[in-house]
Amino acid sequence: MATPSDPAAVTIPVREAPVLAHADVVVAGGGPAGLGAALAAARLGARVVLCERYGFLGGNFTVASVGTICGLYRNDGGGVFTSVVGGIAGELTAMLERDGAGMGPVPFKQTAVFVYVPWAAKRAADHLVTSEERVDLLLHALVADALVADGRLRALVLATKHGPRAVTGSVFVDCTGDADVATYAGVPTVLGPPGARQHASMQFWLQHADGERAMAAMGSLGDAIAANGAYLSRDGGVLIPTLRPGEFLGAMTRVRNPDGSPIDATDLRQATWGELEGRRLAEEAAAFVREHVDGFADSFLADTATALGVRESRRIEGVTTLTGADVQRGAQFADAVAEGAWPQEYHVHDRSTEYRFLPDGTSYQIPFGALRAREVANLLVAGRCISADHDALASTRVMAPSLALGQAAGTAAALAVRDGVTPDAVDVVELQATLRNAGALIS
Repeated sequence: MATPSDPAAVTIPVREAPVLAHADVVVAGGGPAGLGAALAAARLGARVVLCERYGFLGGNFTVASVGTICGLYRNDGGGVFTSVVGGIAGELTAMLERDGAGMGPVPFKQTAVFVYVPWAAKRAADHLVTSEERVDLLLHALVADALVADGRLRALVLATKHGPRAVTGSVFVDCTGDADVATYAGVPTVLGPPGARQHASMQFWLQHADGERAMAAMGSLGDAIAANGAYLSRDGGVLIPTLRPGEFLGAMTRVRNPDGSPIDATDLRQATWGELEGRRLAEEAAAFVREHVDGFADSFLADTATALGVRESRRIEGVTTLTGADVQRGAQFADAVAEGAWPQEYHVHDRSTEYRFLPDGTSYQIPFGALRAREVANLLVAGRCISADHDALASTRVMAPSLALGQAAGTAAALAVRDGVTPDAVDVVELQATLRNAGALIS
């Protein structure tokens, strides 16, 4: 507890941060967006530094162990699903399928997902990045600050065991998920209000289930919760087979602050509470499954994800803001760099999850302007922290659009470096053509 003599703030002495690396393109965050950005830029000849705060790549793909890649497919009706995200995302899913660690499309409600093994995804990301000679990967590299001068980002400051270290570059891509770089650089951001912000979740693994019986009982989870699980944090959820015998991922938790409000993942105390509460809820949900869902009586809780799966935190106010209305009407943009078709999925109110599905055959485009920060000319943003309102974010935040947006940002960054310009001066027609040549799907 603070006393009258405790200071409200301390002055940090001026320190030098030795330059650890210099690159054409600096990517902060190695989740789906960062993976896409780093690979795309390197493959176009740019020297890339990729900074990741954990000891492995993947973000929600691996850290949160989501277990499904959402947003890859459009529902064209009649049980037909068409890919709307290709390029690096397609390359990654093909690797997983080849290794027996992924499959899709798997029908889910009125759409479809790609099911994968998180461990295999971790190693696939390792392979993709280390196969690119132009990518300099820095793990355990937490972005702690940014240096801006004359309207341009000059360096990122990393917190390391040796103290602050700097990474300099020509173009920067913020793929942190929480818009950390943009925030440190002074770019205006929005954090959804507590009453509307999406809740986080904690995934968990159940192992040693009776596979055949468990698969047959998966559809009964909702009924079991309705009959016996009023105390659980969600009134539904899903048990996802990982393609390994007897192993399922549980997606059944909703993590709240003690007052019921959503966790602010950018607040240290709330994030700490969320991790602890998430593990408690996972243990509670796993025990429920063992008792009430056929095929799981002999299973055990093997582990929880490395960290919470965060759905919504900070996002930038960019040149263009994608809206929920754009998503629902299948908006098209002259500067489109990616497509999406995932429903607007809300983990907001009470214990229920709300889906607003797009009409059959509908996908929407995401404009390049949503990736561009107005205030800092050489900064791009990709992933869930792009310029989108709360209702658009409900669809764009998932992993397939994040991979596509990362690929778009990395491609734009490399073109900007090649031409000696900032990303706002990149020729959009050439950007789109370059993305299509790399397998990206832009209708």
